[in-house]
Amino acid sequence: MHVPAAKVRAWPPSASAASIIRIARWALPVALFAVAVFFEWGEHVRGDGDAISAAFYTEVVVFGLLGPAAVFATLTLVVRLIDAYVRTSDELAAVNRDLETRIAQRTQHLSLATAQLAEANEELAEANEELRELDGLKSEFVSLVSHQLRAPLTNIRGALELVEGSADGLPASARRPLQILSIEADHLASLVTKILDISRLEAGHLSASLGPVALEPLLARACGAALGPENGGRWVLSVAPGLPPAWADEALLEEVVRNLLHNASVHAPSTLPIEVRATIGEGAVRIAVDDHGPGVPAEEQARIFQSFHRVGDRDTTTNGYGLGLYFADKLVAAMGGTIGVTSPLWPDAAAPGARFEVALAVAPEEPPGQDEAEED
Repeated sequence: MHVPAAKVRAWPPSASAASIIRIARWALPVALFAVAVFFEWGEHVRGDGDAISAAFYTEVVVFGLLGPAAVFATLTLVVRLIDAYVRTSDELAAVNRDLETRIAQRTQHLSLATAQLAEANEELAEANEELRELDGLKSEFVSLVSHQLRAPLTNIRGALELVEGSADGLPASARRPLQILSIEADHLASLVTKILDISRLEAGHLSASLGPVALEPLLARACGAALGPENGGRWVLSVAPGLPPAWADEALLEEVVRNLLHNASVHAPSTLPIEVRATIGEGAVRIAVDDHGPGVPAEEQARIFQSFHRVGDRDTTTNGYGLGLYFADKLVAAMGGTIGVTSPLWPDAAAPGARFEVALAVAPEEPPGQDEAEED
């Protein structure tokens, strides 16, 4: 049933209605008492002056006192409920106002923080774009300079080779500087080649041609080239019997091994051998190069494969530009392998040593694409 809106009474009563209830709490009991006495007097007391009967007093007490008292108590309870509701409503309104104020402040702070974050993101994007441009310019500059250095270095090395061919006729004081010039020219040519290869690798122009690679001849060749002939060299080679070929690029893998051997020879004492081992474990072919050098501190091991990073940057007693391990890491990644370092390796505190280990996939028995070629 629909109730007209005009007949619906809301709770709590309005302020005027509440005031009327407060007045009626006193006036209504008094009026009820007066009415009860009036009717009972007319009923029980005659006009001839007869004595008032006991029933008069009884009914006056019942209807004139108890009834008005019950009305007074009820209206008092209603007034208290109204007062409690008003207090609660005021408190709730105050809480709501405080909550609205806080929400407005938080919203304002959030809007400000969002604007600041958007501005910071925009600045970061601009900085990243500038860094990418600078990195591109750096790579282009390094590649250009390296290309420009290659030609004069080739001429210098050729001239030095011609002079070395007739070095026997030179005095001893001239042969030693000539030898130093030849070594440094080879070193500089190797550095230029490495920088060019890194630039090509970073630009995606140096790709790996993967295939089965027999490790024993490759490791022997790399050790002989990097550390000297076997009869007078500093290296010990150990290859596990029946070792399967690795799935790698032979030229790139030999470059990796040479870099690791060169790194070990620079830091390890010449009186102790460099151990090169090839094994298989955890489903991969593993090449380990162990040395007896000063090792790699734990805090440096996470950064040692970064470009231009050297362990103990203040130490200038050893040659190097921090590119060998970076280049090795990039080449191994291009072949789908991993490279890592373990140090300390030996209990000797003065020479704890380090192990650089390369893990490569085992070459499949039937290289990918062979079936397609047979079908064609």
